[in-house]
Amino acid sequence: MRAAKATQTPSETAENDFYWKVWNGALPEQPETGDYNDSLAVLTGKFTGPPIGCDFGFSGGGLEPSTIAARSGTTVSVENRDGFTHELTVEGLPGFTPLESGPGKVRAIPVPAGGPWKLGDRIYGHVHGYLHSMRELVACATVAADGSFRFDDVPPGPYSLRILRGTDQVAVHRVTVPSGKALQVNPLTLKESGKE
Repeated sequence: MRAAKATQTPSETAENDFYWKVWNGALPEQPETGDYNDSLAVLTGKFTGPPIGCDFGFSGGGLEPSTIAARSGTTVSVENRDGFTHELTVEGLPGFTPLESGPGKVRAIPVPAGGPWKLGDRIYGHVHGYLHSMRELVACATVAADGSFRFDDVPPGPYSLRILRGTDQVAVHRVTVPSGKALQVNPLTLKESGKE
């Protein structure tokens, strides 16, 4: 199931404004809080339908999440949910040309095998992330601040659950999605990421 576009609540708007002011030097940076906005949970396995829940975009002045994934040989779309223009760059991706993407616009990125590729923004230097090419990508889920994540409407069957952070795969676990029941996974131990 693809997540419906959510409207921002006043508290989300205030949070986005806060981070925008931090990134532009109007407010001091706060110490890292240990959140997971640089992480992505993915399922890989034998599945031929379109990847589930793999929706990415600019929001609050940055990439959300900053680690993204797409099936090799396809394209990934990055929507600009901000009220200002971004110019996405992908370091080392053959044939990719940075182009401005205004508010509400979507930028498609071709995803060959290989990578991961470093993402950036020519206009806002603080924006960064990584794009992973995955041959058997089935589903994506953002990781909440408490480390939880959720996949919806994944067909029953065996999969590999992977946690990506920056350039690294920091955890992998074999899972079997049962028919008609929720799958509970014990907490995963994450190896230290080598990200910048």
